[in-house]
Amino acid sequence: MSIDDPDLPTYTVLIPLYKEANMLGSLVGSIDGLSYPKDRLQVLLLLEEDDTETRAEAIGLDLPERYTTVVIPDLAPKGKPKALNMGLAQATGVHTVIYDAEDRPDHDQLLKAVAAFRASGRDLACVQARLFFWNEDSSWITRFYWSEYVIHFERVLPGLSKLGLIPPLGGTSNHFRTDALRRTALSHDVLPPGAEGIGGWDPWNVTEDAELAGALAARGYRIAMIDSVTREEATARPGVANRQRRRWLKGFLQTGLVYTRQPYQTARQMGFRRWFCYNLLMLGTPVSLLLNPLFWGLTVIYVMTRSTLVESLFPVPIVGALLMVAGNLLFFYQLVGACVNRGGYGSIKFLLLTPLWWAFTSWSAYGVLWELARPSTRHKWNKTPHGHDLGKEKGQLIEISGAGTGMGHVPKPALRGRLG
Repeated sequence: MSIDDPDLPTYTVLIPLYKEANMLGSLVGSIDGLSYPKDRLQVLLLLEEDDTETRAEAIGLDLPERYTTVVIPDLAPKGKPKALNMGLAQATGVHTVIYDAEDRPDHDQLLKAVAAFRASGRDLACVQARLFFWNEDSSWITRFYWSEYVIHFERVLPGLSKLGLIPPLGGTSNHFRTDALRRTALSHDVLPPGAEGIGGWDPWNVTEDAELAGALAARGYRIAMIDSVTREEATARPGVANRQRRRWLKGFLQTGLVYTRQPYQTARQMGFRRWFCYNLLMLGTPVSLLLNPLFWGLTVIYVMTRSTLVESLFPVPIVGALLMVAGNLLFFYQLVGACVNRGGYGSIKFLLLTPLWWAFTSWSAYGVLWELARPSTRHKWNKTPHGHDLGKEKGQLIEISGAGTGMGHVPKPALRGRLG
C-alpha cells in the first residue's frame, strides 16, 4: 500500500483529551507524522467543556485546517465513550481510528489498516493494532504492565481472532469501517441489513472498547489484528494503577452482565461459541481476581492447621494443590517468556514480585464491587493521567514490528450497558 495511491479513502482520527494540555504538542507531531495524504485526513480533537486549559492550548497551537475541535458538554455520563460518540456524529471519513493523548502510532499504520480492509469482506468491521509501552523500566508496576501487554496483544488477541472468537478491543488504535460503527446501537435489537443506527460506544460502560467488540459481533461483524504498533505510556504509580485497573475490571463486569441478561437472544446473534467465550473472558477475568485471595487463604489455613473443614471443600486436596501450582507456574512462565521474547531481560528479576502483583490486582477487583454497589460510582470514569515519562519516549526507539500478527450535534446516548 502506497501513500501515492489515488484511491485511498478518507480517514477520521478521533482523539479524546481531558486535562492533557501538556500532551497536545507532541500528539499533533505524531499525527502529522502519519504517512497518509493530509487532504484525506479529518482530525477531531474531543475536548471537555470544563477543560479550559487543553482548549486554550489547542487554540494557541494554530492547528491546520484538517484539525477540528469538538467541545463535549459537561453532562452525564462523563467519560471517553460519550466524547467518541460526539466525534462519530461529525466523522466524514470512510474509516475511523481512535488515538489517545500519549499514543505514538507507526507512521504507516493507516495504510496497513486500509490494506487489511481491502483484502477482506464487508464483515470485517475493525482492525486492532498492537499496543506497546515505551517506559517499561520506570517502576515495578510498569514492568508488569509491559509484560501483560506483550502477552495480551501478541498472544491472546491474535489467538482469539484466528479462532474466530471475539477479541476485546484495546482503548486505542482501533480502525473501523465508519458505517459499521454506526450500526452498533442498541445491541440487543435486530437491525435489518444497511440500517443506520445511532451507533458507536456505550456511554455508560467504563471499558467501552471491550464492550464495543461484543456490539460489533452481535451485528455479525469480525475483528482482526494488523501487524502495526502504537507506543504508549504505562502508569507508574500504585494509586493511579489501582484506579485504572478498577475501571477496566468494572467495565468487564458491566459488559458481562449486559451480554448475559438476555442470553438466548444475544447468543443467537453472536453464535453460541463466540458468546460463551466472550462472556467467559468478560466475567471470568474479574471473578478470578476476586476468588484468588480466597483460595490462597484456604491454602494457607489448610497447610497451617490441616483443617478438616477446608479438606471437605476439596475432596482430593492433592489434585487441587497440583492444579494451583501448575496454573501459577504457567502464568509466571508467560510473563517471563514475554520479557525474553521482547528483550526485557532487566524486568525478569522483578517478576519474583508476581504474587504481590496478583494481590494488587485482586485489591483493585474488590474496589470494583464497592463502586458497582454505589449508584454515584457505578458508571464513574477513573481518568488516567499521562505525561510523566515523556522524556523516556523522546529518547527511545523500540523496533517490535513483525511480532505477530465546535459543539456540533449531540447524539442520543445508547443505553445498551447502563446498570440501574
